[in-house]
Amino acid sequence: MFEITNFEMGRRVRGTLLLSASLVVFIVLIVALFPSIQQSGADFDTYVQNLPEDARRAFIGNVESITTIDGYLASQFYQIAWLLGLGIYYAYAAASSVAGEVENDTLDLVLAHPVTRTRLVVGKYLALVPSMLVINAISFLAVYLGVQFIGEYLDPAYLFTLHAYSIVYFLACASLGMLASVRFDTARRARTVAVGGIFAMFLVDTTTFDTDYDWIGDFAFTRYFDVGKILTDGTISLHDFAVLAVAAIGLLVLSAELFERRDV
Repeated sequence: MFEITNFEMGRRVRGTLLLSASLVVFIVLIVALFPSIQQSGADFDTYVQNLPEDARRAFIGNVESITTIDGYLASQFYQIAWLLGLGIYYAYAAASSVAGEVENDTLDLVLAHPVTRTRLVVGKYLALVPSMLVINAISFLAVYLGVQFIGEYLDPAYLFTLHAYSIVYFLACASLGMLASVRFDTARRARTVAVGGIFAMFLVDTTTFDTDYDWIGDFAFTRYFDVGKILTDGTISLHDFAVLAVAAIGLLVLSAELFERRDV
């Protein structure tokens, strides 16, 4: 299993570094814009308060003001680029793993070695974990140092908590991608389902929140990751964390079981 993990990790090094570099550039641009946003003061906050509730939840998140550094980063970086963007990325990456082997007719060569299908699924899944850790660490440093550079203060404990919590959310997204990967024969179809699933969750969460259909949003991973609340006051919900952890493990176990029974 760890041989598969090590091999897959090597294949992901370049992508991880490129993504990390892209995020650093984006973080620098976002942080550099904050002083001008702060100077505008009440105009931006008034605009935010007047947005429809579903639009505010989708694009701003659970923050009271975007003219404070924590609220600004939560709404302008973590709500979309982090929560949605990276969630989609890890679902996409996991969806490509097994389905890609099937599509390229290389699965038989892999299974010809003394490795079970379950070990193959788990090995490919675990290969995503180092990428998550590296991207979180680099982004954490970029955000913290960038905020220090412009003379603002952001509680490092809150920031660390957000990035640590991100891991279980990304694992849940990757598990959904893995489920799609073992279910479909082509990587393209698996990716479409995985990416569409994460995006659909995001939309359902934001459009059903605090409505008569609020219960539908309980199936969305994004419902259990409140970036604004974590970054602004360091509050995390152990219930939400447990839901994401159970989802990640449960979907991975289901993926392995389906792949064991599948005729390929």
